[in-house]
Amino acid sequence: MKKLFHIILLGLVVVSFVACNRSGKSTDNASQQTNNILEDSAIIQDDPNKNIVGMINGTIYCIPSPYDMMNYIKGLHLHYVRSLPNSVLNITYYESSYKKLLNIGVYSIDISYMTMYEQMTDALNYFSALKSLANQVELAVVFDAATMDELESNMGSQDTLFQILSKKFQESDKLLKGENEMADASLLMTGAWVESLYLLTQIQKQAPSELSVQKIAEHKLAAEAILNVLRPYYNKSDDFKNLIDAIVDICYEYDGIEYTYTYKPPKAYANNHLTIINSESKFIIMPEHIKNITNKIEALRNSIIQ
Repeated sequence: MKKLFHIILLGLVVVSFVACNRSGKSTDNASQQTNNILEDSAIIQDDPNKNIVGMINGTIYCIPSPYDMMNYIKGLHLHYVRSLPNSVLNITYYESSYKKLLNIGVYSIDISYMTMYEQMTDALNYFSALKSLANQVELAVVFDAATMDELESNMGSQDTLFQILSKKFQESDKLLKGENEMADASLLMTGAWVESLYLLTQIQKQAPSELSVQKIAEHKLAAEAILNVLRPYYNKSDDFKNLIDAIVDICYEYDGIEYTYTYKPPKAYANNHLTIINSESKFIIMPEHIKNITNKIEALRNSIIQ
């Protein structure tokens, strides 16, 4: 039987990963209500215009729909830039599991970018590279050969892809409990987050806009959540130390952002294990911070893909 790969799911779902970190901060009523809703359950949001909610290592996070960032990018009416994604030729450089997992996350975001622009030849080539990396990672979970075939055959339909992945996320959320599996999942999510922010910052350089600035600023929450997910593995290896230190440096830049959060009660559907997050966030960020974040995320991304 072929190995099953939960990590492919996580990478493909995590587009524009914006985290709503509540771990260890449940003293107020709003946070406590959210924690109660999430306790002992796999929460998934299948509305493409709302957030997906989940938990890793006790950290609650919100993942906006893949449509959010990609539809925003396409709405800018910019040309598809073939040089933006990480080259599939780089796959030969990824010998360690650390590099493979990070770049599965990177490639999954690149595939979403290509699919949005209907660059299906490129997307299929990248999907082959992603599968090649996944086949080398010893992380057995819920993806069987039939699911992989279903994903590949629906590469041209984002609606169908999201439905498949949402279902699989819900099925597999409770399986990644071991320390090594959690570390693997954290790397994949980090790679996906880095590539998402990299694309946004490059697009802001290409076509500056206030809305793009807000999209970049929203990653303040994602950076904090990614950092919290990675922290337990700081002493696991020098690779983890360097990765976490680089993200801490990016978080320092985000500390200069003014941030307001307006809590609105989430709507829970207990029978379906669904929750809609209705709270709103607003950011005020200076051009200097955008410039520094752009440079630092590019440097981190380069260290991942090379």
